[in-house]
Amino acid sequence: MRVLPESFLVLQLFAGWVPLRWSLTLKEKIYNLYTLIIEMILVTFCISCIVDLFLTKNIDDIVHAMSMAFTIIAVIAKLTLMTVKRNAILQIFRLLKSKTCIIKSDEEAQIQLGYDKRVKNITKQYGRLVCVAVVAISGASMIENVPTRTLPISGWFPYQHSNSTGYWFAYCHQIIALSYGGMIGLSFDTIAFGVMIQNSSQLRILKHRLENFTQIITKHRQQENITKSHFSVRSLERKVLEKLINHHQVIIQYSRLSNDVFSPVIFVQYSLSSLILCMCVQSLTKLAFMGPEFVFLLVFLSCMLMEIYLYCWYGNEVMLESVDLSVSIYKMNWYFLTNECKKDLLMMKKQTLKPIKYTSGTLIELSLDSFTNLVKFSYSVYNLLHQRGSSNSQSARDP
Repeated sequence: MRVLPESFLVLQLFAGWVPLRWSLTLKEKIYNLYTLIIEMILVTFCISCIVDLFLTKNIDDIVHAMSMAFTIIAVIAKLTLMTVKRNAILQIFRLLKSKTCIIKSDEEAQIQLGYDKRVKNITKQYGRLVCVAVVAISGASMIENVPTRTLPISGWFPYQHSNSTGYWFAYCHQIIALSYGGMIGLSFDTIAFGVMIQNSSQLRILKHRLENFTQIITKHRQQENITKSHFSVRSLERKVLEKLINHHQVIIQYSRLSNDVFSPVIFVQYSLSSLILCMCVQSLTKLAFMGPEFVFLLVFLSCMLMEIYLYCWYGNEVMLESVDLSVSIYKMNWYFLTNECKKDLLMMKKQTLKPIKYTSGTLIELSLDSFTNLVKFSYSVYNLLHQRGSSNSQSARDP
């Protein structure tokens, strides 16, 4: 993929995206088998954690296993979506390559270049964070679990894993699931961030075209040697304005299609994250500071917070850019235009008053307010768990 190449490369390596050049070949069938194997590893990891919840009485093990199971469930949803919605995802990027969206001036090229750099920077920075998390989880596990022959995550297995062979099989199963889960989540998230950033880029380019509407008309008049006749100028204004309206409609189509594709999985991630955050914080308060398990949960919690924050940040950015379109109409030299064109611009302004919004499901808007509400909700649940834990400890001490 020429769009977001780094993210799709990682996804290809970790069984999430068949290269386009492999379509309808033997390589595609082999790759699909590879994807199926990884999906089975992830699914069996979740089953192992969930079954173990009914067999263990240690609350810390339960919280730890639930956090990991919820995370892998979200990863399975992401991997499934990339397979099921493959054609829709390709359609999203085809819209970016349409004649309407391609750059037409040096100024637009600079705008696009700036947003492309943002995509690369967030991919690198977020990628480093996730890679550090995967390495930290694996490293902490090798330090703490391997010497004592315990597993990173408490889980149930249909075989005896106390002996050497069973232990290493179970241990590798969990490490592979956690590693692949981290990298698949990384690539999916950066693709979703990239889609939102490219949406902001197209909105900024449209704003630039609106603000330079009269200059564009003057340029066309000089190129086509159009006279100052009212009908000739009006025809040119209509022609240019139709292109701008069409660009706005393409952006709306792009936004709706990308939101329909990514919104269900973002909802799953958003919902599970609220539970994971409060459970991780609750566990952190009981662990030795900077111990292996403390580092494990701290890095995991940082990734989870950053993931939801970036979804809300870029969703909020698209909303603000779309709202600002109407301001761009005022910034142009509209007083040089014909009265008919002014009326058309007024109709376009009416269409731009409705902001473009990315949502989590159909209920929650991706905005900074939503992120704040998520943190508040997680903190409230944490306080509830903490108070109940304190009251239970007090009851146990009382005769």
